[in-house]
Amino acid sequence: MGERAVDPDGLSARNATRLRTSRRITAWSMYPLALIQICWTGVDATYLADAGLPLWMAAVSSAAALGSGVLLLLMIRGRIDGRRAADGRLVVWSLALSLLAFAMVQNLLNSVLVLAAWWGVVANATPSRTSRNLGLAVAALSWLKALTLPLALGMSPFAFTFAWSVGIGFALLLRVLFASTFWLWDITNDAIRGQAARARLAVSEERLRFARDMHDLLGHSLSALAVKAELASRLATRAPERAKSEMSEVQDLARSALQQVRGAVNGYRDVDLAGEVASVSGVLEANGTRTTVTGLDGLDLPPNTAALAAWVVREGGTNVLRHSEADRCAVTFTRLPGRTARRSTLVVEVFNDRARGAGDRAASSGNGLAGLSERVSMGGGTLSAARTKDGGFLLRAVLPLQGDAGARTRSSSAPGDHEESR
Repeated sequence: MGERAVDPDGLSARNATRLRTSRRITAWSMYPLALIQICWTGVDATYLADAGLPLWMAAVSSAAALGSGVLLLLMIRGRIDGRRAADGRLVVWSLALSLLAFAMVQNLLNSVLVLAAWWGVVANATPSRTSRNLGLAVAALSWLKALTLPLALGMSPFAFTFAWSVGIGFALLLRVLFASTFWLWDITNDAIRGQAARARLAVSEERLRFARDMHDLLGHSLSALAVKAELASRLATRAPERAKSEMSEVQDLARSALQQVRGAVNGYRDVDLAGEVASVSGVLEANGTRTTVTGLDGLDLPPNTAALAAWVVREGGTNVLRHSEADRCAVTFTRLPGRTARRSTLVVEVFNDRARGAGDRAASSGNGLAGLSERVSMGGGTLSAARTKDGGFLLRAVLPLQGDAGARTRSSSAPGDHEESR
């Protein structure tokens, strides 16, 4: 039988070749067993000649066994291609042809082996209940033929039991052989495709990571550029020197953003906490938002925690610029000791006093907080973002102070005094 090309589904050329080779080996190791019915019908021609019966019966039984074998091959190939249950038409027609061969074969052992070979294949391509019922029907037909077959009427009870037991054993042997081969094929197929799936997942995660980094980097930088440029345009006629100074800062911000993008492209994603706090404070002050920083002086943090805290400050400052009309912004760092050093945490809060209404909030994409939540969760911390009762907005991150903190929890909303998540 010809081999059908395997759909690579994104597999590399090497893995696709390995999968096709495994498929061919699996298929061709089972194809001969599916045609074994022809052997028993061919052997039966000897018994027909010795008994003086017409040889056309052997020809009919061989032709029927060949047709049944071809249908069994189709079932095997369908099972290898992933169809757990064979087409009902293949089962019915193969059974009809096998029964015809069974009826034409005049030797009891050979006739039992014809049906045993058929059941050994079909049992692996049908549901277990159907397989069991077909097995019982085949066994019953074997007994019925033994009671009516002229060549079997004179058999001793021992010979009769032996012939029937050999048929049952042969059917079970084929059942186990085919089940084991299919099982090995499924393991090989899953392993190769799983390897490709893991590779694709790694690529997707890296793309998401890069997209998140670009958003976090450029979101803040572009917002700061917009604020500075707007301020410079307002000062162009009233205070040219001040406008010139602001445009100089715009240039510096643009260069800094370019360096950050290049760093992200090269895989250097960490940001400096003190530098980030200073940058955010400067931009907010230029926008008219008075900014206070508490708890940063003398704070000694592990590199991973410091990097996460810097991302929280960056995203918090970006949200103040985009989604508030704040007069005041407070950035607070609080170290909370635990019973052990591993349980110590750092709480980073960015609060502004005048969050905008629901309409402005709905217009924003929300990707920044979603990306930050993923980043904090991957670092073992939690993130909450919610309005406060006094009309402000609070972004709070609880970060582990150990770089190897094992817990990876999902971000959750702040309880109690917060009314809605941003």
